[in-house]
Order: sequence, then C-alpha cells, then structure tokens
Amino acid sequence: MANWQHERCMTPRQIENAIIILGMSEREAGRFLGVSERTVRRYIAGGTMIPTSVVLLLWSMIAHGDVPVVPLAPRNE
Repeated sequence: MANWQHERCMTPRQIENAIIILGMSEREAGRFLGVSERTVRRYIAGGTMIPTSVVLLLWSMIAHGDVPVVPLAPRNE
C-alpha cells in the first residue's frame, strides 16, 4: 500500500484480515473499536458500512506496527 492515508475504504475481506493481522478476535475488535461483536461480524459480512474512522485507525495501526490495547470485558460479557 503506497500511502494508507489515501485508503478511506475497506472491503469486508480487508477488515477481516486487518483484525487478524492486529491479533484480535471479533469480540476483542468490537471492544477495541467501541462497537458490539455483532457489528464487527456485520462489517466482515458486508452487511454494515465500515466507518472511515475505523478504516483509518486500522490502516494506521498496521502501517506503524502498533499493537491494540483491548479494554477488559465488562463482567456481563
């Protein structure tokens, strides 16, 4: 990828791969992004549009080799 800042969209396959590259499960990705696990599954299935902010965050983290710090799960999860 020449410049991740120009990539403002992700395909369902790309977000699935990004989550894997960053070492997260769908549940962890949801907690990290502040959405439900179900929303992450919808992103991956192509049923929900992936927000530009999520795309830029994930591309940036991959480009810079950042490791996500996933918040602890709530007790009821």
